[in-house]
Amino acid sequence: MFEKVLVPVDLEEPEFTEKSLQLALREVRENGVELHLITVVQGFGNSLVASFFSEKEHKRAMTEVARHLKQYASEKLPAELHPVLKVYEGSPADQIVQYVKEQAIDLVVMSAHHRSHVEEFLLGSVSARVVERANCSVLLLRN
Repeated sequence: MFEKVLVPVDLEEPEFTEKSLQLALREVRENGVELHLITVVQGFGNSLVASFFSEKEHKRAMTEVARHLKQYASEKLPAELHPVLKVYEGSPADQIVQYVKEQAIDLVVMSAHHRSHVEEFLLGSVSARVVERANCSVLLLRN
């Protein structure tokens, strides 16, 4: 049914991704789908934030995030599995939706934060925006 499954990973809250990753792994094991893990770094895309960092510091930070994602994958996934790992900058929802489109992802499996109405209004909801904008199925898990 699905050929490519995406699990967005929040490296600041890796335990938040656990259930999503387990469900995606079930799809990988049972149906041989291709697994994609991405993480999105916010801030550097903002010119105000970027002005505080040199290009060298920016590159070092992105390399470190990529290293953390690779380490996360090696700790959480079976050794024989080789997922596609990517790090992006910008708005998490926008980057996830763009990745879905570019990579022809069939299914996104992600957890939804349980936030108050005020937090939702002020912060927005990455999961809600992905559901609204992605051109594929999105499975949201409540934590």
